[in-house]
Amino acid sequence: MAGSGVRLDDVPGFFSASYEEARATFLEACATKEFSVESHRNTTVMGVNGEGLYTDVVRIGPDDTERLVVIMSGTHGIEGYCGSGCQSALIHDGAFDDLPRGTGVVLAHALNPFGFSYQRRVNESNIDLNRNFVDHAANAYPDSSAYSAIHDLIAPADYGERPQEWDAAVLAWIGEHGMDSFRQAVSGGQYVHPDGLFYGGTLPSWSNSMFRKLAQTYMQAPAQVRLIDIHTGLGPYGHGEKLGLGDGSAVRRAQAIWGDDVTDLGSGTSVSAAVSGDTGSAFFTEVPGSVEAAGIGLEFGTQDPVSVLTALRFDNWLHLHTDPTGDRAVPIKQLMRDAFYPDDAAWKKTVFEQTRQAVQQALS
Repeated sequence: MAGSGVRLDDVPGFFSASYEEARATFLEACATKEFSVESHRNTTVMGVNGEGLYTDVVRIGPDDTERLVVIMSGTHGIEGYCGSGCQSALIHDGAFDDLPRGTGVVLAHALNPFGFSYQRRVNESNIDLNRNFVDHAANAYPDSSAYSAIHDLIAPADYGERPQEWDAAVLAWIGEHGMDSFRQAVSGGQYVHPDGLFYGGTLPSWSNSMFRKLAQTYMQAPAQVRLIDIHTGLGPYGHGEKLGLGDGSAVRRAQAIWGDDVTDLGSGTSVSAAVSGDTGSAFFTEVPGSVEAAGIGLEFGTQDPVSVLTALRFDNWLHLHTDPTGDRAVPIKQLMRDAFYPDDAAWKKTVFEQTRQAVQQALS
């Protein structure tokens, strides 16, 4: 297993300024190693500059490997800047040049290319993909009443015009009900307000179907499958929390692979709220029971939670209630980049180092 082909000071050069640049950098990296790329286009929508939107998939190693490591970027669109940079740097670093015997790798680049292109966390229907993997056919969605009680406070139609007034109302609610209740109500996922935050949708999205296609194509035959889903926006600056995917036994399996610091969403040891319909639930649904499956969400910190939520509230207001190309767009998009993709070479280096370590642990 290689992993010493890139100088750390060169790593920030693999992190891009736009979806188009990130995709070009990733495809170029694959070309240098002669990796074959399978590109899947979301034909329902175009990118912010009229570009096509793709999830690009690379399969490295023999087709009949016993073990498979899947590394995914862009589940939450704008967070793809980090994941894409790490994926491209890993390729140039030689991380996949000399894989252990019987081991293969799948790189899934930009699972939510719309959000990546538009610098949004959500997809083309304002859906948070990590809340979309529920059983839509059953029409039995998680209770959204806690969110509904504060929807008008955190996602008002005139938030961009009266932010201080609405912020004060939110603080008053938190003072009455507590921060833990607020965090769970807001970010746990809701299914009744299409114009709200953390909306899970009422149908499977294109990206939902794309993930399931990945699972059905690559994750059925190996004896072991490991998933690393790269995210940003929660936790201390530059620190990569390893969020264990699945239930208690799956989390314990993840801890055996990635270390005792793997956190458990179900036990409250994570910076993330417990959510419904995340990629982890889809992962364990789609992978057969005969496969030993384990996964983590690798979550890199950026800003304090209030700043991140403020960016999301402004972005929601911009796209749902006003002109997303107007004068307010530039400062709001800067808020989003600050919240999910810091323009800091040191941050990019440390997230790459931690991603590289997590990949090496999975490959081992």
